Amino acid sequence: MQIKAADFLDYIKDSKSKGTFKEYKSGLAKFVEWYGKSLDEILAERKQDLASEDATQRKRFVREIEKFHKWLLTPQQDRDKYSINSARTSTLGILQFFRFFEMPITIEKGSSVSQTVETTSDFVPTVDQYRAMFNCADLRGRTVLSMALDLAWRISDFLEIKKSDILDLNQETPISFERVTEKEKVIAKSFLSAETVELLKTYVPTLKAENTFLFQSSTAHHLDPETVGDILKGLAKKANIVIPQGKRLRFHAFRKRFLSTCADLKIDVNTAKLLVGKDIESSMLAYLSEVNHKKAFLEIKTVLNLTNGHMKAAVGAKDEEITELRKQLEEQTILIKAMTTLFGKEILEKAQVALQKDMKMSLKDKKELTPLEVLRLVGAAQQETEREEYEKLLAEKNGNGNGAAL
Repeated sequence: MQIKAADFLDYIKDSKSKGTFKEYKSGLAKFVEWYGKSLDEILAERKQDLASEDATQRKRFVREIEKFHKWLLTPQQDRDKYSINSARTSTLGILQFFRFFEMPITIEKGSSVSQTVETTSDFVPTVDQYRAMFNCADLRGRTVLSMALDLAWRISDFLEIKKSDILDLNQETPISFERVTEKEKVIAKSFLSAETVELLKTYVPTLKAENTFLFQSSTAHHLDPETVGDILKGLAKKANIVIPQGKRLRFHAFRKRFLSTCADLKIDVNTAKLLVGKDIESSMLAYLSEVNHKKAFLEIKTVLNLTNGHMKAAVGAKDEEITELRKQLEEQTILIKAMTTLFGKEILEKAQVALQKDMKMSLKDKKELTPLEVLRLVGAAQQETEREEYEKLLAEKNGNGNGAAL
């Protein structure tokens, strides 16, 4: 069976994210333009080179890719030069193309092809700044802001939301809203807040019937990431929000604000991951009920609300939440007393092991501690572990490539 260059793009389209597919396709198109031959012809040449006994011939495409990379960094009559990071991204397509057909290119250490620079850091608006943007926005802009803060998804997943995904908006809020994420292929167990639901009740009837998406473009498709980025930057400008030099406002800022809030509120890190569609160990799923997810989300929304609680039914929901929290506190106090009375010795023994592992602390000289005090120490160690995990989450890149600032 004859191999064809198109097989590579078919594979990438089926197995990778849309952002990756777009980057590889664009990079290959640029290489074809520069090299002046089709991908099938390039593949045939690479195969012929590898069959040669001449070592220089076998490495020919290493030099071609280095020249292509240099061409990208050089301004042309019809375009400006590419940035170092964009040039690197554009070469990935041809490198992965050869790797797919088991004809990999080895780029030597120190080659300019491998060089990148640290990208501009994200500007993450405060809650008050998001509120200022909300007050300047039209109905669509308000819906984007509110729903994006609820879900904290990646932009590729967010823009794929369809009208048919919006279920009964008259049910009790927050409304469960789940989706299998594109990048990690896990279920995001998210919720829609009362704020977002009230906005959707007004927003959805304004949409075109023939377009299936929730955030519609002027065609039959959804908004593109660049347009959403422009909306956010336009709202920030209207709200007189100054973005510091060297920083950029991207859609990913919603995810960072959500996770930062989770960390500040000491929400269980695995619960936070499920709410935004991050993968967790399967062994943890049994301990994370939807009731706990819902309670965590409501706690987060006490901070991340855009209307200062003025949406319908917010006050009543808050009163119910306070009553429920008081009930939980009373029940937990009783349980802790029972545990320390019945299992005090076992608690001390297991805590010794846990603390030595997580805090490198010994209880041998702390025999005067009660089981309850030991539990506090173990809890503090767990909090520190979760704080470190949140720092890793917040340091992650968006995962949508190095393209537009979204």
